[in-house]
Amino acid sequence: MFAEKHYPELLLPEELDAYLSRGWYRMGQTVFTTHFLCFGRSYYSAIWVRLPLSGYQFRKSLRKTYRRVSDRFESEVGKASITPEKERLYRRYKASFSGMLAPTLRDALMDGEDFNIFRTYEVRVYDKDKLIALSYFDLGHHSSASIMGIYDPEYKKHSLGLFTMLKEIEYSLEHNLLFYYPGYIVPGYPRFDYKLRIGDVEYFDLSLHAWRPYSKLNEDNTPLSLMNNRLQEMQQYLRHKGYKSQLLNYPLFEANLFGFWSAPYFDYPVFLLCSPRSNNRRFLIIVYDPGVSSYKLLVATLFDDLQLYFNHSYTESFDKRSNFVELLVMERMLEESRTPSHLLQALLQEANLE
Repeated sequence: MFAEKHYPELLLPEELDAYLSRGWYRMGQTVFTTHFLCFGRSYYSAIWVRLPLSGYQFRKSLRKTYRRVSDRFESEVGKASITPEKERLYRRYKASFSGMLAPTLRDALMDGEDFNIFRTYEVRVYDKDKLIALSYFDLGHHSSASIMGIYDPEYKKHSLGLFTMLKEIEYSLEHNLLFYYPGYIVPGYPRFDYKLRIGDVEYFDLSLHAWRPYSKLNEDNTPLSLMNNRLQEMQQYLRHKGYKSQLLNYPLFEANLFGFWSAPYFDYPVFLLCSPRSNNRRFLIIVYDPGVSSYKLLVATLFDDLQLYFNHSYTESFDKRSNFVELLVMERMLEESRTPSHLLQALLQEANLE
């Protein structure tokens, strides 16, 4: 599954390490993973990154930022808490933020729960007695994960978001941790590129299920690029063989993160539809799985309660000529192959049965 969420009642430090090492992350009081994102009706790959801490030192530009902020403001690190003062800072930051944020700081960190399953610490930055920046990070056994950074918009020019990340890294180094996880970056969507400033990070290679130097990442080989390229090749092959198909985006690919019911929700952001859209409720679909470098022929069916997951205005905002906006669940996989010809045989056989 490309989008998945777990709901642990307790989480040992070693368990958090294991999740982080597989490209998972915190969401409220859950842990999740996703490898695709949709911003502004455009689709992207989510690339998880981490900073190896063995032998790590701040480069010159980071040392300069660290000293400049430290010389002007006071900072401290301690166990996390939520106070009215911190909620006020969160509201000021949220009012200036262009994206989506939880209604309150407590909602963002605790999901309405009273017990925190994570070992969460915070960095606090003060201008005299005024709280001007705050960040939260979780500790595993040999890893740390940066969760959230906020600051007073009046102090935006001081690079406080980067500074609190450097304080988190400094704390991790002082406690002999091996890895620092800042979350994901999104090639082609620069909002998250600030995470690359902290040093020579590694990225989680979905095809190898291993971490590699970020300098080796080729945007043509990101999961979404691979999917699009391979599916276009498959579509050309099918067209050459006289079989019609339609390449469609699927904006509901994260249903596994928001679903109320446990079901095998379809979680590919792009696919080839090999059945007519008017084919009632059952569809033949070809996907390309970059995790195993192969095509899959699937049978998918419609899920009735779409509005439990996605509101009508959201689904209606997508162009239905290029997007499939009905919620799908996977019924079964019919065939898997690295070659288009082998998959075509299974497709023709299943289509004849219909």
